[in-house]
Amino acid sequence: MIEVSGLVKRHGALEVLRGIDLTVGRGEVAVVVGPSGSGKSTFLRCLNGLERFQAGTVVVDGLTLDSSAADRRREDVLRQIRTRVGMVFQSFNLFPHRTVLENVTEGPIHVLRRDRAEAEARAVALLSRVGLGEKLRCRPMQLSGGQQQRVAIARALAMEPRAILFDEPTSALDPRMTAEVLSVMTDLARDGQTMIVVTHAMSFARRVADVVHVFDHGLIVESGPPDRVLENPREEATRRFLSETLAA
Repeated sequence: MIEVSGLVKRHGALEVLRGIDLTVGRGEVAVVVGPSGSGKSTFLRCLNGLERFQAGTVVVDGLTLDSSAADRRREDVLRQIRTRVGMVFQSFNLFPHRTVLENVTEGPIHVLRRDRAEAEARAVALLSRVGLGEKLRCRPMQLSGGQQQRVAIARALAMEPRAILFDEPTSALDPRMTAEVLSVMTDLARDGQTMIVVTHAMSFARRVADVVHVFDHGLIVESGPPDRVLENPREEATRRFLSETLAA
């Protein structure tokens, strides 16, 4: 579903990603962990073109994003990738002047050219699925952080994505709201949704991930099933990260 080869991202002289190779199968939940500044969020942003990378390739559902592609070709590929890959951000990024229902229908109506009645019917179903069927007419400021993040997940699902990228989706939430959002994500994983999740929620990684990738200084230092990587890590960088996470 997703194949990343030799991905390099630089900010000036700083090499943020130093040659990332990673594959995600259809229906797989890949969890990315690692210390702050290790390149996790930058990696996600390279996958959907929010960041330009300097070397390597990203293939999403057969569409190739190449670092050397001309601008016009790159934008054409990006438009197609963004209709197939959803993104859920740390900071929700909802339209504050739109209702919950309007936030979820905006993309299907204006990007996918869905009929408004069809888009609204699907949005109502998705909002009910994430436990917000009674909040259709509310605006984001009337919702808790956990509720706003669940709207963001419904908005991503409304685009019928082949995969969803989650960038620290619970880092701005308290424990109760975190549990609400992780419950929805766990439900998506059970339904076979392809997901790449950047998170510090180790309990979610242990319970839901098919594969855990550990980032450190712009490299993947260790990958494997969660019970091995998180319980019996082979690399010193992984052991150090887990020790610091438990101590926090």
